[in-house]
Amino acid sequence: MSKILHFGRSGRKGAVVCAAAAAVAVFATSCVRRDLYVKPDEGRVQFDFDWQKLAPGEAVPEQVTLYFYGENGSLTRGLSENGTYSGTLPSGSYKVLALNEDVPGVGFTYMEDFDKAYAYALPLNKKADGDDMWVREPGWLYSTHIGDLKISKQDTVQRTLVPEPLVQRVVLNIRLTGDCDAVTGVSAALTGVAPSVRLATGECRDGYASITELDPQPTGDGGYTANVLVFGVSATNPDGSAADNSVRLGLDFSNGGSQAIEENISNGGMGDPTDIEINIDIDIEVAATSSAGFAAKVTKWEVTGTGMNVDNRPGGVPRSGLNN
Repeated sequence: MSKILHFGRSGRKGAVVCAAAAAVAVFATSCVRRDLYVKPDEGRVQFDFDWQKLAPGEAVPEQVTLYFYGENGSLTRGLSENGTYSGTLPSGSYKVLALNEDVPGVGFTYMEDFDKAYAYALPLNKKADGDDMWVREPGWLYSTHIGDLKISKQDTVQRTLVPEPLVQRVVLNIRLTGDCDAVTGVSAALTGVAPSVRLATGECRDGYASITELDPQPTGDGGYTANVLVFGVSATNPDGSAADNSVRLGLDFSNGGSQAIEENISNGGMGDPTDIEINIDIDIEVAATSSAGFAAKVTKWEVTGTGMNVDNRPGGVPRSGLNN
């Protein structure tokens, strides 16, 4: 006789338990652990550059270097591309310097310190003579800064920066009178120039008064002209006193002779730190001497610039009477 198997209530419960266990096993093997994404604590910076203060006739610098000085002592360096800058920074407060670093005749130091960072004119070694410090002509250096830039998490800061020139152009105009045809060549130098400039403030506080070379060229009307870029025309001597500005001239004559002339043009202060161009006009009289030679002397000079006019000629305006 065949056995008949019968499942009662207990049999059904067993089937349910088995099915549930199988489902749990499948679920457990199909789970994958995923970490939650946390957005970084940083923000974005976007800078445009407005070159409204570009020196007349000069080209816009190809690239601007940016230094971000974090309140925690960090330093981040970035470069502009196609006239703009875009980058990310950790959240916090920053001071910012922006400048064109690719400038001929210029070096940089203390760049790790926002307040002390400065540019300096490279030495002109071929002119080293005694205690005189000769410097090369710097190129057009521009700078601007931000004193407090706040970066917030997942925020974008947009600014337009306006770089300003940190150099001045000095233009020397020499007018010869008398036996001016006897002059075959002129050399020139300017003393009392600043060898460096602070990048954040534009102050000429580092280093001592220096000398820079000019290269006068004939104008075709009996005169000579030259120009040179300098960081400033107000500087100090090693003893802390204010340095004088003088024009040193060397004249070569057709008879093989030569003469050196140095004219102090300070008159209590030569230049305004905001002037982008300073003009020095000097009149020189040349006369034949009894010994078949020539002699030259300065008869008058004038220094002019934006907002200033220092004039030592009879009837000229004394500096104390300017801008009143």
